[in-house]
Amino acid sequence: MRTKHCMRSNRGTWYKNNFLNLVFIPILIMYSFFATAIEGSELKHTISKFTLLDSLTLVYNNIDASNFPRIVSLVTVTNEIGFIVGKLDENNFEVREDSVRELPIEVEELTNGEIGINVVLVIDRSGSMKGQPIADAKKAASTFVELMQSKDKSAIVSFSSQPRTDHYFSGNIDSLKAAISKIAANDWTAIYDALIHSVYLMNNELKNRAIILLTDGADNSSIHTYQEALNACLSHEIRVFTIGLGLNRNSPEENVLKHLANTTGGLYYYSPSSSDLEEIYRAISKLLHHRYQISYTTHNPAKDGTLRHVRIDVLVNQNTSSDTASYRAPYEPDPVDPVDPVDPVDPDPVEPEEPVFEVIPNPFTPNDDGFNDWTEFRKGDEIPQDWNISIMDRTGRLIRHLTNGTRIWDGKDKSGKLMLPGYYLYIVSNGKKAIHRGLLQLIR
Repeated sequence: MRTKHCMRSNRGTWYKNNFLNLVFIPILIMYSFFATAIEGSELKHTISKFTLLDSLTLVYNNIDASNFPRIVSLVTVTNEIGFIVGKLDENNFEVREDSVRELPIEVEELTNGEIGINVVLVIDRSGSMKGQPIADAKKAASTFVELMQSKDKSAIVSFSSQPRTDHYFSGNIDSLKAAISKIAANDWTAIYDALIHSVYLMNNELKNRAIILLTDGADNSSIHTYQEALNACLSHEIRVFTIGLGLNRNSPEENVLKHLANTTGGLYYYSPSSSDLEEIYRAISKLLHHRYQISYTTHNPAKDGTLRHVRIDVLVNQNTSSDTASYRAPYEPDPVDPVDPVDPVDPDPVEPEEPVFEVIPNPFTPNDDGFNDWTEFRKGDEIPQDWNISIMDRTGRLIRHLTNGTRIWDGKDKSGKLMLPGYYLYIVSNGKKAIHRGLLQLIR
């Protein structure tokens, strides 16, 4: 009996001594759980630099040398699942130009619409999207439009057997949503044609361009090939964000979307069901509106017209990533030594000829292929035989080198492939230095 009584007494003492633990610990656990859930919801698309990461991806969005020698770059940093990594500063980045580290650098995180974006929403409306998938896709696209900021513009392209422009670029949210609401699903799937169609909607004056491509299957009716679609995006420097709706993991169609996104500097998102689409479009919107602006004054202020290569590295919690871009320094010819005045008795003083250049897109398609893509270069009556002409895209990548007196560009690169319409840089040189440079427009 005593033993039994002692047990009761000890048990009562134990309850008395541990009453606070019994009552408040579960409350603290529940509070911690809900607090974590709330924090996760708020930070679902933004990862603090203190969060543990498995990997990083830095994407070089743009480089601007218009205020040379001040160079301004825009980059995006994401984690392994495509969410942005925020709150980074100068300590997280290193900048090298032609292998020389640039110091100091200034890093500014842009998040409030300081940079306008221009996006084509490309929506699959093939027969397999009928019912709830197309309804959820339209809702998700409308959500993206609603998240547009004052400097943003979007265009709507939908595709089945053929692509269709449902709305040209606009900042009018109501008008864009009305166009989205009219999309209906039927027929086959022409993904590659839709991509090229979307590229043609974007002129080179639009900044921060991107395509968001949603599809639930493989291409089965395009006239163009995947490589042609990829080349179109690359040559126009357009990032493509791809969304695979309900695709089999690591299937050929999913691998195409992954490759397209990775190669163009975008991201691939897997959507298990159409109900996940709205959250994905929100994540992409947040990502597109987030940039790090990294500025520095180049160590090489020479205005020599050379192509400079810039590499930016990011380091967060022992994880690193890097990407590169190029810019061309402005060109100013070396000052000419003063010339002795002409002897007044010389009857025929020679005045130096000022070079006059013309760049003429030929409207008569002399190669009879249906395109206005021949460009003729002229200097006065002719360009000297020993002068060369280099044609490059806007990133400084060499497209074609005209030598041996060739003065006509047929709109093709050095491998014979037709280039897409747009603006290209040309430089005329005499083998030692640049004589003249400018922009030409390829017309088709």
